[in-house]
Amino acid sequence: MTVRHRRAVRPHQVAALAAIAFLLLGCTSSAATGKPADTPSVSGQSNSPAPSASPTLTSPFASVRGYLAHRSGQVTAALYDARTRQTWLLDPGVIQDTASIVKVEIMGTALAEAAAAGRALSAAEAGLMTAMIENSDNKSATTLLAQVGGPSAIGRFDRSVGMTHTTPSTLAFIPGTTLPGWGLTTTTALDEVTIVSRFAYPNPFLSDAARAYGLRLMENVEADQNWGVTGGVPAGTTVALKNGWVPIPPSNYWQVNSIGWISGHGRNYVLAVLTDGNPSQPYGIATIEAIARAVYAELGRGH
Repeated sequence: MTVRHRRAVRPHQVAALAAIAFLLLGCTSSAATGKPADTPSVSGQSNSPAPSASPTLTSPFASVRGYLAHRSGQVTAALYDARTRQTWLLDPGVIQDTASIVKVEIMGTALAEAAAAGRALSAAEAGLMTAMIENSDNKSATTLLAQVGGPSAIGRFDRSVGMTHTTPSTLAFIPGTTLPGWGLTTTTALDEVTIVSRFAYPNPFLSDAARAYGLRLMENVEADQNWGVTGGVPAGTTVALKNGWVPIPPSNYWQVNSIGWISGHGRNYVLAVLTDGNPSQPYGIATIEAIARAVYAELGRGH
C-alpha cells in the first residue's frame, strides 16, 4: 500500500502500542490475528471480545491484501466475530482520527451518565442524540458533548468500557477550519470495535435499554450515510453503524471511517475500518466497502 498520509503515534502511546506489537509477534502488519491483553472481556458474556484467534484459521482480511497494495493512504481495521469469539486485526495499533465516529462515544457517555443518575434522557438530550447519530449533525454533537462534561468526561467513559488507546480531542476547531475539534479525537480500530460491541452485546457498562436505544439510532442513519461496513451486506440484515469523514489540513486528504454491527444470514460481527490519506471521500468509501464485502464473504465460509 502506498502511504500518502499517516497519523504519527504520540509519545504517551508508544509504550501501550509496543505491548500490542509484542503480543502480535509472528503476525504480519497487513493481516494479523489476535487480541491485545488490555482489551477486556466481559465475564460471563458469550458474545464478548475474546482471546486470540486460532493460528490455524485464515484471517478474514487476508483476501484484501492485494487490493490494498494498490490503494493510496493508510488503512487499519478490526473485526470481532461473535459466533466464534475471534478478534482479527488489519495493520494493528495504527492511530487515526475519528471524525464523526466519536459521536458513538458521546452517545455512550450521555447514556451512562443518565443511568448513573438514575434518570431517563431528557427530551432535549434525546433530540440532540437522534440528530447527532441519525443525521450526523455536528452542532448537536458539540452541544451534547458540552452537556456531558466535555472531553474529560468522554475520556472517563472510554476508559471505563475498555477503549485504552483513544484520546478525546480538546480542540475547539480543527486547525485552519471551522469544523469541530472533536473530530481529531484519536483512536484505533480495535477500540472502535470495543465501543460498538458495548452496544451490540450485553455487558456491565451499558444497560440493555441503553444498548437498544443506541442501536436503534445507528440502525436508522439517513440513507445517504448508509455506506461503509454495509458493503456486500444483503437486504434483510440488521446493520447498526456510524460513519465519519473529514478533510484534514494542510494536505486536505480525507479521513474516512466506518464502524458497525452486522447481524443476520448466519453472521454476527462488529467491524471497524479506519482510513486516512484518501484523495476524496468516495475513494475512502470504496476502500472500506471492498474490505466489508471481503469480510462478509469470508465469514460465510465458516470462520
